[in-house]
Amino acid sequence: MAFDSVPWGLAIAVGTQSALGTINATIRDLTGTINADTEGLILGDPESGIGESGIDVKFNREFTENAVLANLTRQPSSFLRQAIEGLTVAFKLSGNRNVLGAVGDADFALDPGIDAILKGFSLTPSAWGGGNGQIYVPGSITYLTVAVWLTAKTGSPFALKWVFQDCIASGSIEFTPAGYGVVTANLEVGSVPAFAGSWTAYEQTVQPVFDYDEQTVSAPVVQGVANIWAETRGFRSLSINFENSIEQLEDSNSLTGLTPRITARDIGIEAELYMDATDLDFEVNELIRTTTPTNALTFTVPNSAPDATPTIIGATARAYKVNVPTPELRSFKPGRAGDVATVEVELAAVAASANAEFELIFL
Repeated sequence: MAFDSVPWGLAIAVGTQSALGTINATIRDLTGTINADTEGLILGDPESGIGESGIDVKFNREFTENAVLANLTRQPSSFLRQAIEGLTVAFKLSGNRNVLGAVGDADFALDPGIDAILKGFSLTPSAWGGGNGQIYVPGSITYLTVAVWLTAKTGSPFALKWVFQDCIASGSIEFTPAGYGVVTANLEVGSVPAFAGSWTAYEQTVQPVFDYDEQTVSAPVVQGVANIWAETRGFRSLSINFENSIEQLEDSNSLTGLTPRITARDIGIEAELYMDATDLDFEVNELIRTTTPTNALTFTVPNSAPDATPTIIGATARAYKVNVPTPELRSFKPGRAGDVATVEVELAAVAASANAEFELIFL
């Protein structure tokens, strides 16, 4: 019997939910040609995930054991539910990569899948008041619906499709000099309401076509970003971590009998920066500060025209700005890069008023 090979492919689409327990029907029912700019498709980063897809997922059986038989023979277990041990997606950070005509705030709106991930981080978008663009700041939690496809034989139904509901996102954005900003979202799955192949309502009889649209345009490189923290100084590495603490609460009306709830939200920064030659004791003084910090950490990728000057007709909307208005230093450690001194820091994004601790601006 000849080996019948299965072509490789893994894809993901993400959408927001209006409420906990309310599935996003658009994501659930996606079929045919699926577009990144309208239907939540995300192009993964090939440095991450299974098979350079940017997507990682592992399925578990949740069960209880039954009584053992003679000679300690284990009986088949009692099935509870299909569960996900881990579901992550990583992608390069960029504006929407559209070529600009007449410029307005709406021209900088992100693709819906990427927008959904940032909302899952508890970041809320609005028109940017500092010019044309979109600004994301901390806000309320948004639950997500996620679809994942694994390819089947060409010409066969695209049978392996899972739909995940009530997902909660945590994750990070890692900025690599001479590389890219990469978003990694870790998705805590609330329930698995559908698997195409056993739930016929979601069976697909035509293999989907995935159209990533402008997401195939190169993301901006982390170079010449004019990073500032007290003084202009570069970083060797920098990551921003978004941590939504989750508690699973018993709920008889939930599809799984459990309901995920957010109990805390933390935004932290880990970085290695070059030491400030004009203020050698800056970190020492920040560590013992007893008042609200006053030195913002901020940088723009890229920081040069045309992408950073989107009022130019024909520019590509790729640029973004990170702004942490009042970062609080929690620890620092001396470091070295070649023959110069660096400092490794851990910062917390804090603020004296609600939702003012962090800004991500697409401009």
